[in-house]
Amino acid sequence: MARSLKSALRSQKGQSLIELSLIAPLMIFLAYGAIEVGQVISTHLTMTHTSREGANLVSRGTTANDALDAIIAASSNTFKVSNEANWKIIYSKVVQDTTVPCPNPPTTPCTYRIDNGPNGRLNRGLLVKNSKLSATGAVNEIVTIPGINGVIAGQTFHVIEVYYNYLPYIVTYVGKGINTDFYDRTIFTNVSGSV
Repeated sequence: MARSLKSALRSQKGQSLIELSLIAPLMIFLAYGAIEVGQVISTHLTMTHTSREGANLVSRGTTANDALDAIIAASSNTFKVSNEANWKIIYSKVVQDTTVPCPNPPTTPCTYRIDNGPNGRLNRGLLVKNSKLSATGAVNEIVTIPGINGVIAGQTFHVIEVYYNYLPYIVTYVGKGINTDFYDRTIFTNVSGSV
């Protein structure tokens, strides 16, 4: 009887070891996937906050250069000098085209262009991407701003566009299954008397 009890215990230990060896790789794989999904969500949230804060700062009178420097410093875990080839932040100042008449109150949208002044368009980062505000992203080109119907004439818009080419931190299936070119944009009008 003691012998049969001893052999039963040995077989249970062996069975547990086999089960662990079969399940452990799957558990590790799932853990790496969860870490990767967390990194993707964190990167996306950082981009969203960066674009909103940048547009908010500039709309309240902060210079575009100072605003870009501040938002990059605040999100330094994502936008680093060491990975500068993986991201780009574009600031565009969009002003009404005064050569095209605009009805007041506007029944149709006014025509807006990217300001061709020295602070009309500023870039940070080395990722090769163009602004999505217009067909070519060139300065002084007509831009399309969604939801502009009903906006009074003479408004100045501040646009922050953030691009990020996500590279998986850990080689997993998650990084292969998603579009790794992230994009976010925020548009604010002037809140202060700044131009």
